[in-house]
Amino acid sequence: MSKKKLILFGASNFGDEIVQLFRDIDRANGHLEWDVVGFLDDDETQVGQIRNGVPVLGTRDWLDLNDVTGHWFVCVIGSPKARASVVEMMNSKCLKFATGIHPSVIISSTSQVAEGSVVTAGNIITTNVTIGPHVIVNLACTIGHYSKIGTFSTINPGANISGDVTLEEGVLIGTNATILEKRTIGAYSKIGAGAMVLKDVPPNVTAVGVPAKVI
Repeated sequence: MSKKKLILFGASNFGDEIVQLFRDIDRANGHLEWDVVGFLDDDETQVGQIRNGVPVLGTRDWLDLNDVTGHWFVCVIGSPKARASVVEMMNSKCLKFATGIHPSVIISSTSQVAEGSVVTAGNIITTNVTIGPHVIVNLACTIGHYSKIGTFSTINPGANISGDVTLEEGVLIGTNATILEKRTIGAYSKIGAGAMVLKDVPPNVTAVGVPAKVI
């Protein structure tokens, strides 16, 4: 079986982790399914660099100059708004998106992870969780039953999301933040590192502290 050619958009330290994620998937499966052929990045100074053994091929213009038929893509930019913008561009070119779930992740068979999303090592995802497209779930988080994670959201390391929580589109959850059960975080809001969310948070705000308050 031929390997799937994978390109990551976003040449960064986190991108390096996602290279390793797909290598770990192959190792766990006992066969080589993924060939991470390179990064793309809008920062021209990145072009030509080698990151975790993988070259930075070019900027987004590279897509118009090369045949990417049969290639798979993941956008690994941490900022939800920036990721949404890049994915919009990629969708306009009818590109295919891969999904990466680290072999160490504990995930219920009743939960779903949509295309373009990555779930890194050490996460626990319980029953009937829905993770939308192009979501990043960073290291060692917990996501409780029936929670819904909106498109383009980013969950940073160590966050704990209780049951029946809704993250609307583009939410960013800071490192070690806690979201109590049945809360809703509005679209493109940010929850600060270490915050504890006891009440719903409206869209397009930043909430920090224990308990979390909008600033």
